[in-house]
Amino acid sequence: MGAIIMDFQAMTPIFSSVFLAELGDKTQVATLLFTIQGGLGRLEVFLAAGTALVLATGLGVAAGQVVGLLAEPEILKAGAGLVFLILGLLLLREGLREGRAGPGEAPPCA
Repeated sequence: MGAIIMDFQAMTPIFSSVFLAELGDKTQVATLLFTIQGGLGRLEVFLAAGTALVLATGLGVAAGQVVGLLAEPEILKAGAGLVFLILGLLLLREGLREGRAGPGEAPPCA
C-alpha cells in the first residue's frame, strides 16, 4: 500500500475558513452551554461535540463529492453565494423586526 501524501499548504485556507466560520457559531455556543450546564465532564462534552462536527463535516464532503459530479463549480459557487445572500437578508429582516419591539415586548409577527 502506497503512502498518502497531503498538501498541507493547500489545506491551510480550508482550515482557516472553517475555523473562523465556526467561531461564535451556534455549535460553539451550544457546546459552551453544555459545558456550563454540568452533569457531563469537559472531556465528554468535547468528545461528543467533536464527533458530531467530524460526522457533519464528513456528510458535507460526501455531499460535495456527489454534487460536484452533477454541476459545474462556477454554478455551485454562484448558487452558494445566492443562498448565503438570501439567508443574510432574512436574518437582517428578522433582526430589524426584533429591533422595533420595545423592552419586554415580543417582536411583531410576520
